[in-house]
Amino acid sequence: MSEPGPYERSVWSWQRHLAAGGSTCWRDWVARGDVAAAAPVPAGWSPPGAAQLEVLRRVAVRGELAGAALGVFADLVTRRSGPGRGLAQQPLRWPDADAAETAGAAGRRFGAPPVDPSEVPAEELVRVGTGALTELLLARTAEHSEPRRTPRRRSGRLRRIHRSRRTTPFALAGAPVTTSVVRRALEAAGHAEGARPRLALLLAEPFDLALAQSWSARVQRGAPVRWHGFVARWSGRRRLPPSMDLPALARRWADRVGADNVHLVVAPAGSDAAIRTAVTLLGADTSGRRHGPGPGGARDLSPAAVDVGRRVNAVLGVRVGEERHAAVLGRLVPLLEQSGPGSATTGPALTVPLSARDWAFGRAAQIADELSAGGYPVHGSPAGVLPRLEGLASHPRREDALEVLLMACARLVRREDGVEGTVRR
Repeated sequence: MSEPGPYERSVWSWQRHLAAGGSTCWRDWVARGDVAAAAPVPAGWSPPGAAQLEVLRRVAVRGELAGAALGVFADLVTRRSGPGRGLAQQPLRWPDADAAETAGAAGRRFGAPPVDPSEVPAEELVRVGTGALTELLLARTAEHSEPRRTPRRRSGRLRRIHRSRRTTPFALAGAPVTTSVVRRALEAAGHAEGARPRLALLLAEPFDLALAQSWSARVQRGAPVRWHGFVARWSGRRRLPPSMDLPALARRWADRVGADNVHLVVAPAGSDAAIRTAVTLLGADTSGRRHGPGPGGARDLSPAAVDVGRRVNAVLGVRVGEERHAAVLGRLVPLLEQSGPGSATTGPALTVPLSARDWAFGRAAQIADELSAGGYPVHGSPAGVLPRLEGLASHPRREDALEVLLMACARLVRREDGVEGTVRR
């Protein structure tokens, strides 16, 4: 075996620099020149790809990991390529790439072309981050552990929480994220849905936001579906996701409690407004916190966090069984809730792609007409279910997904004790 050349020595020394918390970019590192000669390369070591090292550099730049924790993450990310389809592992661009005898892997005439790590596409960095996050989650979810309760399926048995006698027995339905947020807030104050409700609150959002909430709920239950694929699937059907078929929900509850007792809360301005309206309608006392919020239901994740969730689900779908997948989701969903920028409204702030806008507007207009003709008490305007369409992204941004991944990995590594021995080699 030949001795490591300047390329290998430079990559090894840069990797050590990053693993120690350094943030110098590759171009500047190579320009220093004399560093390579002072860095002995371990036997059997192979240079990681540009994407792996750039992910490590970005974590170092963030400054959220240090010492042994950063070393654990460095070892994890530099030993693995990203899951799924993507570019082959790319060597780092070398100044003398034309001189194969001095450039080593960077000067070869086959395989992926060399690249400066700062120029690696965001999708490749996201793939590497997805693999690292999945490995961290699996390492902390033992094969024999019992699955935690997750939003994978909501039990039909209502939680036994004390309900004030002054609170009207009620039920909640509608947009899944908004409904879950309101439900948890009421449960935290001691007000749970009753087995024999006398009042039904249907929480309605603009059509595109409600659809994005349905997508988020599906992903939080383990689905790997992309946003555009989710929209395309439903736009080709006559039906809507059950939580979005407000006329059907209203009719069903009207048969049970009477149309006058079916209240439509349309397009509340965020979760706080939805909670306030629900509290007013129910006459609920929320002055004292009697219970912690329930663990079930969909969480309010940013579009990027939902996109990260569906990427991890795709890997878990081929790596583990259903029970282990559910156990991992019990860790993943709360982690994603903490690891992304908050959305402007309740649920993912996305709209449908251009190809689905006519469908979205037509279906929403139909819903608004049926609700207006139903004779239900409406808080807001039925027209509030029309999609917003303008001013919103039609897909999650990869750069935002990368930020969520890096933050989630850092949180997970920092949170656990003894992580040095838990990552599978």
